Amino acid sequence: MFCEHCGDTDGTETGVDHDERDCPWYDADTDDTPVTIDAAELADTLQATADGSLALRAAVGLLIDHGLWVKRLAERPALLLIDYSGTIPDAYGVDWPKVVTALEAKDLSASSGELRILAIAASLADTTARIPLGDAVTGLDTRNLALVLKAITLANGRPAAR
Repeated sequence: MFCEHCGDTDGTETGVDHDERDCPWYDADTDDTPVTIDAAELADTLQATADGSLALRAAVGLLIDHGLWVKRLAERPALLLIDYSGTIPDAYGVDWPKVVTALEAKDLSASSGELRILAIAASLADTTARIPLGDAVTGLDTRNLALVLKAITLANGRPAAR
């Protein structure tokens, strides 16, 4: 069965064959009004709110370049900072401490490489996130390692190597 929340088709990501109600990415902790967040809009908002902070821009850039995490975060509003003051809820950032807590609790279904990317982004974005870099980069494939190196370069204020 295909899960629209995590993309799992055969239980390889979560260990069980499930439908959306069983998916850890299905956000069951919201109130009665579900929050719908468009991933493309979230990416634009994250980029706009990261301006002025090299480390935050690098973290957001890493998530966007990776291609998976912005979509997954849009599907998991409990990990986002959301403004409820308007007529519709408006996501304006990532709640990095909640992301770190979810990573530590192993509450996120993803491959080990995907989780490492999120952990590195959290570490760049939030100085209180203590993610051991050696553990985080071990086992990354060539593409993801290149994305991490680009993010670290940008966080350092250097232009990205071509």
